[in-house]
Amino acid sequence: MTFFSRYLIKSFFRLKKKKSRFNYREEIYKTAFQHKSYCKTNNNERLEFLGDAILCFVVSEYIYDENKTQKEGYLSKKRAVIVARKHLNMVGKRVINKELLKTKTETISDNIYGNALEALIGAIYIERGIKEVKQFIIDKIINSEFVDELINTDYKSNLQKIIQKNQNDIKYNLTNTKGPEHDKEFYVTLFIDNKQISRAKGRSLKEAEQNAAKKALKSVS
Repeated sequence: MTFFSRYLIKSFFRLKKKKSRFNYREEIYKTAFQHKSYCKTNNNERLEFLGDAILCFVVSEYIYDENKTQKEGYLSKKRAVIVARKHLNMVGKRVINKELLKTKTETISDNIYGNALEALIGAIYIERGIKEVKQFIIDKIINSEFVDELINTDYKSNLQKIIQKNQNDIKYNLTNTKGPEHDKEFYVTLFIDNKQISRAKGRSLKEAEQNAAKKALKSVS
């Protein structure tokens, strides 16, 4: 059994079965960790597309079932935190061994880990089915140690509450992007009632907006 096979069994599935009973296709998991810079045709983008859709479904269903008295606004915000790029990147770095990633980029950006995590979700769904992938998402993503931390740092929501009290208008403008596709930086300017309040950057548009909101809170609090 290869290192790759042993790693998947130990880190992802942890099923109490004899090794001879495992019947998964190793190639699909290898593809999940192949960045487009490493292979233009057989890379993880298609699996990432599938995994993203499965992740949103499983998270939505879980939050809906676990929060029966909460309204749509709360459910949407909770889901947004869990499926946020920043969170997926954090979880990806935690559960994916760097040795498994295949890339020709000079550095392995956080986004590469997050994208590979979504591709892994797609691979698990294809190879093992919805039951196994749901358990993986619940264990590794929904119940990750990072969720509470990120909820407490939802600066956009905190700023929105203050702005709504004063009946002000808030707007985030994407002003620039820099860097290659796999390691892009986004630049955002935040306006309140058409007055520029703050500027910030981030590894994703959402992260840039959060950073801008964090700066703005210092001005309006």
